[in-house]
Amino acid sequence: MPRTFAAERGWTCGISRKEESALLERLRGEPFHPPERAPDAFPYPVLGRHRHRLWDVMRGAYRDRSAVVFGYRREQEILDDSFGRRGWENSSYWIAALLDLPAPVPRLQVTPRTSVPPERPGVETGDPRVDGRFHVHTNDPTWAGGALRELAPVLLDGPAQAWRISGTSILTWSNADGIPLAHVEATLDRLSTIAGRLAPSA
Repeated sequence: MPRTFAAERGWTCGISRKEESALLERLRGEPFHPPERAPDAFPYPVLGRHRHRLWDVMRGAYRDRSAVVFGYRREQEILDDSFGRRGWENSSYWIAALLDLPAPVPRLQVTPRTSVPPERPGVETGDPRVDGRFHVHTNDPTWAGGALRELAPVLLDGPAQAWRISGTSILTWSNADGIPLAHVEATLDRLSTIAGRLAPSA
């Protein structure tokens, strides 16, 4: 149980509405906030807003960093499906883990390559092993290329995972509707290793 898991580590479990809003703001970006599409991109059904919810939010210290682990749900508002039905449907679920960084680094997102191309073209790192396995998006390609070449042994060890750095946070996520507690510490270990090898930009 998340509450027992958190208590055993001296973490808290739960979050206020104000704290939830602040955390949701830190999560801006894929996959939680998909790019907005033009209204005519959805002739059927007609879609409206997204609604975002968190659950089982666990927070505490992990290897001298502040960590947050949580479940995330995004619901889609259906304005008109041509059959008279309206409401909130098509929920998407993720589990996610976030670690604080001591200093900001350039924005960087690394996601496993799939048969579906990303919404935006990525950049090349110069390491064919990394470029063949991941999509890379960043606002500083030179820095990102150097950082990811340095991180290649970590990135290529084990299953490919998505992660993102924004400001002073590093975040990872995967599709699921429940937190696999047995994997929380391994996930945070991986984030901690990545964070530890990223030097702040000059």
